[in-house]
Order: sequence, then structure tokens, then C-alpha cells
Amino acid sequence: DLHLANIVLWHGVPTPFDAIEFSEQLATIDTLYDLAFLLMDLDARGTRAAANLVLNRYLWRTGRDIDLDGLIALPLFLALRAGIRAMVASQRRHLDAHGGEGLGAVAEARARVEQATAALQPHAPRLVAIGGFSGSGKTTLARHLAPSIGRAPGAVHLRSDLERKALFACPETERLPQSAYDLEVTRRVYARLEGKAQRALAAGQAVIVDAVYAQADERNALERIAARLSPACRFDGLWLTADRGNLVARVEARRNDASDATPAVVETQIARGAGAMAWCALNARGDPDTVLSAARRKLGLGS
Repeated sequence: DLHLANIVLWHGVPTPFDAIEFSEQLATIDTLYDLAFLLMDLDARGTRAAANLVLNRYLWRTGRDIDLDGLIALPLFLALRAGIRAMVASQRRHLDAHGGEGLGAVAEARARVEQATAALQPHAPRLVAIGGFSGSGKTTLARHLAPSIGRAPGAVHLRSDLERKALFACPETERLPQSAYDLEVTRRVYARLEGKAQRALAAGQAVIVDAVYAQADERNALERIAARLSPACRFDGLWLTADRGNLVARVEARRNDASDATPAVVETQIARGAGAMAWCALNARGDPDTVLSAARRKLGLGS
């Protein structure tokens, strides 16, 4: 079972050690159901951000549409996994019915039942877009917002830089040739973002997309996805603003990043502009925590 008690950090690598290779029938299960144990346990220990990161890395590494479609079953899988841990905890209380371990087991069982119940509560789908020129902090903000949006363990995070690399089967930190940034390729990248967002939303999972979105038609296309899905699907667009010096400095400071943007790219984006902007402008010149707090307030997530 892929929960935290069965994973050890071995030579810097998280390594499962509760293997059941003796039985192919037991070992071969749905991969998302397997992953749900880890997601549930991370969330139960107050680390939803880690659970969200694991889910998004899994979806990125597999790159399969079927995994996005399969998110429709994730609430059930999380509830089942929490229920299993509740059952184990309730059985463990008999080991020390009058001592601290027994009392702790009862508390854990109750907490896991509550977690299972919460996982099954309905959530309206929600789509959030983070736009802005290169260096405005879109990915950092999206990554920090994702765990707080929608049902457990948070929103699917879609990033244009990663989708462009996937389009060319390129490692995420390897630089692409300039031809990979032609207009037609960019259209294909945005189409991938829209298609994946639609699949995840249809499965009931919230989505947060980060891309430049400097063209009005790109922004409008994303908004239409939410409108077509359901009147209950809320859309929020944030446009991050920062001065030229901030943008260039951040781009120059990047290391081992999926973005290929350079100061010259920033200059080109500024010169072209973004046209009339209906999305909510957000000052992104401050430190990440300040920007995050402002974004959370604008999205109704608290501060």
C-alpha cells in the first residue's frame, strides 16, 4: 500500500518497501487508485501542497488523456483509501485499549472517516487562468494556488512551457529551437492546454492554467471552455503585471526551468502588448508571498 508508512527516503529517493510481488492478482491494480493512497495520506498529514504536487507530476509524467478522464473516480478512490486507514486504526486501538496508543488510534480513525466523508462532498468545477509576460511569476503563483482550489488534492496545474516541451518529446529543462515558438506551434500548445483543461474539468477537478495569454483570442477561448461546460463552472482570469526591470531580472535568474524565455523575448512581448484586458490585473512586483496573498483575496480564497 502506497501510504507514507510504507515509503522510505533511501539515498535521497522515495522508495516503497511494502511489496506484494508474491501475488500478481494483488499487485496489479488501477494506477490512480494506487496513487490515491499517497495523495490521501499526504493530505491527512496537513501537506495538501505536497499531494497536489505529486498528482500534477504524475499527470505530467504520464501525459495520458485517460488519466485526466480518470480523475472523475479520484474522490471515490481517496475516500476508499481513507476508509481503509480508518479501519486499520480502529483495529489497532485494541492493542492498548487503556493506553495512549489506543486513544490515539481512535482519534485517527475518526479523522480518517471525516476525511473520507469530505472527499465525497460535491464541488462545482472551477477554472483559473494566470497570464502575464515572461518573468511575471505565473508558474510560481499557479503552483502555490493550486492546492487551495477545488476538491482534494487541489487543481490540475497546466503550464504552457511543459506542454510545448511535451509536443516535441523534449526533456523539460532542455532548450527548444526557435522554430518551436512559431505562431502555428504556439496555437497547437494553446489547443493542448484547452483540451486538457476541458477533460479535467469534465471529470470534476478544478484547473489552473499558466501561460502568457497575450492575445485576446487565446483568453476568450479559455473562458469559453468554462461557459460551455456548465453555468456552475466559475472562471477567473488573473493578469500579472511587473515592470521591465523585474521581468528581465527574473528571466535572467532562472536555472533548470522549463521556460526558454530570454530578455529579448521579454522585450518583444512588452513591445507587442496584450491589448484590452478584461482579466483582473494583479501587481506581481512584490515577493511571492505578497503576490500569493493578493491573488487569494481576488479569487475568494482568503488571505
